[in-house]
Amino acid sequence: MKSIQGTTRLAFLIFFISHIPITILVDGQAFLPREWYPQGMIDAVDWYAVTFKDKLMTHPTETWFTSLISLEILFQLPFFFYAVYSILINTTTTTYYGPYFTPLCIVYGASTATTLIPILASVIWSSDDENDTMTIGEKGILLSFYLPYLIFPLWLMILGVREVAGAALLLDEGSVGMKKKKK
Repeated sequence: MKSIQGTTRLAFLIFFISHIPITILVDGQAFLPREWYPQGMIDAVDWYAVTFKDKLMTHPTETWFTSLISLEILFQLPFFFYAVYSILINTTTTTYYGPYFTPLCIVYGASTATTLIPILASVIWSSDDENDTMTIGEKGILLSFYLPYLIFPLWLMILGVREVAGAALLLDEGSVGMKKKKK
């Protein structure tokens, strides 16, 4: 994608590189057997869940959340590796990432943004039962952990759609130009 260059390229590269260990070591604990993880990683996730009152990462996790994490592990994680590879090998000024990169970015962005809606809603509108003592500030901090995982995929999806729409316009203009020449 032509729009992924310079600072934008670096931002997406950092996002995808950092998301690989987070997906495997942190989010994966909501889907994969915890016995597969070193005790230190289990303790770190438990500490995070308690400290930041993140009910989604508190074990046992809710089924709906576990199902979203299964999508992340099975479909998004392979894309992260592909995205890092595509961004790293593209050192030319043509910024061509191959025929699959843009459509996969659109699919990834749309899918991930969709899964983030119930996650963000559960943080914002968590129940007001006696066990829910989250203040607005605590919800804000927790949202700040989740929001980049909405913003970056949406950004990537928008860039991909713009790229495809631009290419479609060029093709359309080309066909209009050819029709005029035939007359």
